[in-house]
This record gives sequence, C-alpha cells and structure tokens, in this order.
Amino acid sequence: MKLNYLLLIGLIFSACNWNNEYAKTSKQALAEMKEVNPSKGKIPDSIAYFPTALTYKYIKNGEENELWFYLNEETQQVLYIPNDDMLQGVISYPNGEYRIFGTDENGKKMVLTQKVDAVVAEEILDAALVPTHKTKSIDQKNIQQKSIECTGYKIDYLKMEGREIIFTTNVIPINSFQLFGFCRLEGDAKLPIDMDYINLLKKQQTLTHIERANFSLELLNYGPNPYEFLLTEF
Repeated sequence: MKLNYLLLIGLIFSACNWNNEYAKTSKQALAEMKEVNPSKGKIPDSIAYFPTALTYKYIKNGEENELWFYLNEETQQVLYIPNDDMLQGVISYPNGEYRIFGTDENGKKMVLTQKVDAVVAEEILDAALVPTHKTKSIDQKNIQQKSIECTGYKIDYLKMEGREIIFTTNVIPINSFQLFGFCRLEGDAKLPIDMDYINLLKKQQTLTHIERANFSLELLNYGPNPYEFLLTEF
C-alpha cells in the first residue's frame, strides 16, 4: 500500500513538471511566433512588409482598371506589382533606387536595379500649376478610415492646347516622387499610365485625382492592407 502511494505521488510530481515544461515551451513558441509576425513585432530580413495600400481606379480610352501601391511608411518603401508574368514586383526605395524582381526567359530569378535621381532631387515647381480653390473628399467608410480631403489645381499645357485638373492630399506620409518615379522606369516595370508630376507637385503632395482628355484617375482608398513580399526567392 505504501509503495502504491509513493508511485502515485511520483506520477503527480512528474505530471506537474511536464505541465510546467509544456507551458514554458508554449510561451516560448508563442513569443517566437510574435517575433516573426510582421504585424506584431520584428520583421524577418527575408520579407519586405507593406502594412498599407493606395488603391486607384483609372479609365483610359474608355477602359477601366485599378492601380495598387503597397506602402511601408516606416521604411519609406513602395511596392508596385506589374501586370506581367515575368515580373513579380518592383520596390521603390527612398534613395531613388528601384529594384525589379522577376524571372528571365529561362525561368531564372533575377533582380535588376534602376535609379531615378529626380526622386531625391530638390523640388522645382513649375508655374503651370494653378490652384482652383476647389476641394474633394474621399469617403473611406467602407474600410473604416477617415475621409481624405483633397485640394484642386489646374495645369495649362504650354506647348499644346488643353488643360487638366488634378487633386492632391498632404495626409499620406510618403514621398510622392517615388510614385511618380515608376513612370520613369525602362521596360515592362514602367507604369501603364502617365502620372508623373515631378517638378509640378511637392514631395508631400500625394496625387488623388486626374481629369484630362480620354483619361481619368481617382484614389479609391488609403488604409490597412498588409502585403508580404518574399525576398529570399531572388
């Protein structure tokens, strides 16, 4: 009887130790999971993480499409994913570099770098940009975000007849020249539309609307839309 009692005490003690070790291991595993979860802690170097997105709609010659930019306001990096099977993504860096991630004709992963010096150059404002004193408000209730207030300008073409109206906002903390720089890339990494307003707008002015002949663009949303781009594949 005494032997059975001692065995029972030993089993209970072992079970307690196992539970303590299990709890410790679980807490450690949870901490490690949080460490590699970009939304909660440290981001692995193998991942380029973009918490928010700019979503545009544009109509060109009667055809409607969307244009997405993924932003990381902390690192000041911008991701654009071209509609091209051979290009997985283009990342803009605050120093004016654009890294193009894709595959060659043989299926081999590659990274090409282009530089757009105008991204980091001083602002040189053109007198063609004239305030219209009109405003727009982008309602973002659909993503539970605040409305975005926008200011209007007109641009009179100096070398040909015509005019366009644009609107901008100052509430998005990104260098807008990085967005415009995608228009200056060579090859298939280049944006499919013309939205280059370097030397017309200031760097803190993010474009929200364009109205010109046979073309219009409007910002639909700016808000949380996490995207992880895996760098180790390249």
